[in-house]
Amino acid sequence: WVSPNKILARTLLCKTKGDIVIITRSGGIGTSTVQFRGYLEASVGPTKESPVWVDETVSVGPRPLSMTAYQQEDPLQISVEGNDKKFPVEELLELFPEGSGNLRSENFVPAWFLLENHHATSFDDLKLGLNFLGRKVGSQTEGKLSFLKENISSVIDQLDALIALKEKCDKYKTMHGSSFVAQIDDAIGVSEREAGKLFQGVLAKKDRADMTRNALSGYQRFKFLFSLPGTMEKSIQKEEFDQAINDYSRAKALFEQPETDKPIFRKFQKEVETRAYKLRETLRNKLVERPPKIEEQRAILDYLMTLQCDYDPAWVCLVCHFEFLTNSMKNCFQQFSTMDSNNANSARTPSKQDHQNALPNQVLFVENLSELFSTYFPDFWHLGQDYFGGKLPVKPNLSKQAEMKKMMINTVQLFGTLVTSCLLPSGSANTDEFEWQDKASESMSEWLQHCLGFIKDTYTDFLSLDPPKEMIEILRNLLFQIRCYSLEIMLHQLSTEVADLYKQETWSSEPMGDHGFVTPLPAKFETVIINACKVIKETLLQKYNEERPLLNSEEVKNRMREGMGNALSAFADSLELLISQNRGSSQLHSSQKSSMTLPLKDGGLRSGLPTSQTASLLLILNNCSYTKVVILPQIYKALVKLGYPDMSESVEKARVAINGVENLTFAKYTEMKYEPVVGQIEQSMYAGRFDWEKCGEPVGVRPYITKTILGMIEVIAEVTAVSEKLVTTVMTQVIESVCEELTRLFSCIAKFSENGAMQATLDMAAFQDAVSGFLTGNSINLVNETFSLIPRSKEMLRSSRRIQHLLDDHRSKTKMQYQCLISSNTTKL
Repeated sequence: WVSPNKILARTLLCKTKGDIVIITRSGGIGTSTVQFRGYLEASVGPTKESPVWVDETVSVGPRPLSMTAYQQEDPLQISVEGNDKKFPVEELLELFPEGSGNLRSENFVPAWFLLENHHATSFDDLKLGLNFLGRKVGSQTEGKLSFLKENISSVIDQLDALIALKEKCDKYKTMHGSSFVAQIDDAIGVSEREAGKLFQGVLAKKDRADMTRNALSGYQRFKFLFSLPGTMEKSIQKEEFDQAINDYSRAKALFEQPETDKPIFRKFQKEVETRAYKLRETLRNKLVERPPKIEEQRAILDYLMTLQCDYDPAWVCLVCHFEFLTNSMKNCFQQFSTMDSNNANSARTPSKQDHQNALPNQVLFVENLSELFSTYFPDFWHLGQDYFGGKLPVKPNLSKQAEMKKMMINTVQLFGTLVTSCLLPSGSANTDEFEWQDKASESMSEWLQHCLGFIKDTYTDFLSLDPPKEMIEILRNLLFQIRCYSLEIMLHQLSTEVADLYKQETWSSEPMGDHGFVTPLPAKFETVIINACKVIKETLLQKYNEERPLLNSEEVKNRMREGMGNALSAFADSLELLISQNRGSSQLHSSQKSSMTLPLKDGGLRSGLPTSQTASLLLILNNCSYTKVVILPQIYKALVKLGYPDMSESVEKARVAINGVENLTFAKYTEMKYEPVVGQIEQSMYAGRFDWEKCGEPVGVRPYITKTILGMIEVIAEVTAVSEKLVTTVMTQVIESVCEELTRLFSCIAKFSENGAMQATLDMAAFQDAVSGFLTGNSINLVNETFSLIPRSKEMLRSSRRIQHLLDDHRSKTKMQYQCLISSNTTKL
């Protein structure tokens, strides 16, 4: 440690660049924005800084007389100007991997020396340096001879001494018979042993110190390896997987070095591998944890590949996603399909329970299922794409692409099947495996649009993944089926709503031109139909995110025409229910007759209940006519404007249904009106025990004719108050019924007297004269038939002045009644 910006480290062979990771004794990990550069150094002298122990047996010895011996001089003795910028050491290592630029090194390479010190020196200067080096070597050779010449006397003295020594050795050998070298050798041996005894303790201490020093040095050097098993165990427990994997990688590199090939290191290596196996198992368990967390899984994949696991962790992760998602969707279906509403709502979070306590189980299921699919399927999809796209640290197994596609399709199909089983009627799903218990289709009809919104959001999120068309088509078909079913439900609801419109009838009315007085019911019918059609268009018919348009299917168009026809025809059912309702409340109407008002002739409003059942029937007739002529064409135009297919068949179906109700209403009304009129004829005709055979001379038209005419005038008044155009239609039917009754009564008379025949002729002539404007072909035939039943009736009509006088007198007396009949007929014309 030199400073916060400089650290020196001595390592094994390292000739490259790399990242710097600093770990303090307390376990802290530092970071660095720069990289280290490793280079070779031939020798380490005593003046070199080194953070590790260096063997000094070579470098430590007799000190030279001066420090210049450690300095490397330039043997060429040429200028180094222009060589201030050193040649990159990395390039030198690449050019000469086994060489060195040190002059004292055994692997000295001159080219390295020149590039390192003289890469900018010119060629001429290099030649001058070479000449200098040659002269220096030559001068060193000549210097040895001159040295001998200058010291010749000393050399001769040394030779003389050697000769004298040899003579003495030979003389000693001659005198004693042996050489004294052996004695010298023994003396030296004794001296050596005595010296050994003298320094034996010191040397033993030195050996022990050396051994201790070496042991401490080894422990200090490999302290990391000896403490690694415990360190890895703590890191695994703290889930500091980065630290554990980095330590394992460093240890693995150290175990591969020759100097660690010793039993103690192999023992620790086995412990480290045990911790590494435990780390792999821990990471595998974390990898398949549920619910899966995609970011954690990506990091775990990196860890496992660094640890060199013997399986494909990415594929294990994909299978985990598939199983989790499919099982979660199935469990969600089982949970909500078998629990009651209270339990289903209790499964919601408290914040959602506040406003969704009334939601049906099916709605809650669709919400939860859509949330599950939208949350976890994108992670599943992206992980699969990254795996086969080579973006993960795992080599992809391309043979599993088909299986991966199958898992994706099965997941999407399962989503569609569960939604279909939940929302659509039984039998619509593709499998019987999933069946919703206690499916309440009626209560779900109002929630279908809510569920459809969630499914559309899921479909939108799904499209953002850019999946293949095969999977898009699955959800597209699902949406198409639900929209078709929603269309049927909405049209059915519309039919029900229209059929219940009779409950909103208030019998207040206002004039509508030629249609007479009409209640607000037809306008409400039009409003309900058009509003519903707008909602259907906005929610179902408009194209949304590449959905299949409903109107492109002929089957859907036919169903829509049928459903719309039923909805429009339901108004006829509502009107028919009004008829039945009035029939049941006729006593109430009659009891309240004095407090109710009819429509005013000048166009004023009529409020409250109708004065009678017959008045309500007249309003229903007007409503039928107004609906056929005005409302149905307006509805048809609105449907065309909204872009609906041709609904002429549906409108015609509704018109036919309303015609049926109109005919029924008319028949009911005419029955109710002619029965009182016809019923009193016979009673009035024979009042006072009248006998046609004993009849006196006629003095005027009999009362039964007058009462019949007054009854018909009352019908005219009632019909005119509601709708003048119905007068002729109603009166022709009533008069025809009266004619039938008169024909029946006269056919039952056994015998007429002369005066009786005259009286009958007078009565029939007065009746014919009064109702002549309303007689139809059938009515005329009945009148003629009645005259034919009276003896000499035609003759008396032509010749009897008495009858003509009485007819004139009757006309003058009943001028107002005649005027009512004539004015009604004129209005009709």
